[in-house]
Amino acid sequence: MSDYDTRFSLPSVDDDAATEIGVILMGLGAERLLAGLGSAGADDDTTTVTLLVEQLRHGVPDASALPAAVAEGTARWRGARDTLAATDPGGVRSAALRQLWCAATRTVAAAALIDPALATLGDAERAYLAACWLRRAEVDLCTEESHDPPDVTS
Repeated sequence: MSDYDTRFSLPSVDDDAATEIGVILMGLGAERLLAGLGSAGADDDTTTVTLLVEQLRHGVPDASALPAAVAEGTARWRGARDTLAATDPGGVRSAALRQLWCAATRTVAAAALIDPALATLGDAERAYLAACWLRRAEVDLCTEESHDPPDVTS
């Protein structure tokens, strides 16, 4: 038995901050990802948007802000989903979170070459879109028209 416990290993010093933020985003629920996608602007950074989503979950500035952000995120997701699907090379997926994140960001970058609307996205918008792409099954379920609006307060 090894004396080295990998459960508490820190990230590699070679991993960039955007990848580490992506790993955190991958752990958020679909509703939070949609709220982040809907809240992110071209000049926003991902960390600021993530903190904003948490404020929205707690009713700041008011209770209507979170459903509005989710609705905007849903519209953005629906606008980008087909282009992302067209640019994703598919194939075998790694179980390594950081490799998955890098593949998703490459898919978003490739989609931006096809769709001019995606070409103007800022860092936070691209990050949340990549996270939505990785969690697309859940995000798609959350955004189905027949689906009841998600409960994003829990």
